[in-house]
Amino acid sequence: MKSKDKERNRLSIQDLCLIAIFAALTAILAQIAIPLPFSPVPLSFGMVGVYFSGILLRTRCAVLSQICYLFLGAVGLPVFGLFRGGIGMLLGPTGGYLMVYPIMAGIVAATLNNSRAIQSRKTMIRGAIAICAAHLVLYLGGTIWLSITTGNTFAAGLGLAVIPYIPLDIVKIVFCVGAGIPIRNRLL
Repeated sequence: MKSKDKERNRLSIQDLCLIAIFAALTAILAQIAIPLPFSPVPLSFGMVGVYFSGILLRTRCAVLSQICYLFLGAVGLPVFGLFRGGIGMLLGPTGGYLMVYPIMAGIVAATLNNSRAIQSRKTMIRGAIAICAAHLVLYLGGTIWLSITTGNTFAAGLGLAVIPYIPLDIVKIVFCVGAGIPIRNRLL
């Protein structure tokens, strides 16, 4: 019995490759970042990689891909937005937004892993709800951390790092649902 449980808990070579690929995808997409003069948080496409990992991978692999991404950045590789890296990025004002990436990927993957319907409108709706919930985690975790590290109020953090980003975040969410779910359906 124990050997079957051990076998089930092991990651296959395919799993490890997918974890590495989606960590790299997040790192590549994070480089599409625009610094804004009014906010310490750049406009970044890194979360598109997070959402695609959640849409296309099993929950465990999705979470591990984002932990891998954070680890690479924490040890100094320039994988965070604007080719930055180091533990200071995780401890700085924008660190809260980065640190919730594994949670976000897990929310999306866990929600969609229970939905095996191919080409289903229901899967699209579940995906949209999961990504919106994950995005709320991004806003909440990131804004709390931003407020703590800058000494601003939570409301000021919302004004600096959430409200100005909502229009483009909606576009990113629509893109991820519109492109990611059909890709997922083709792969299942």
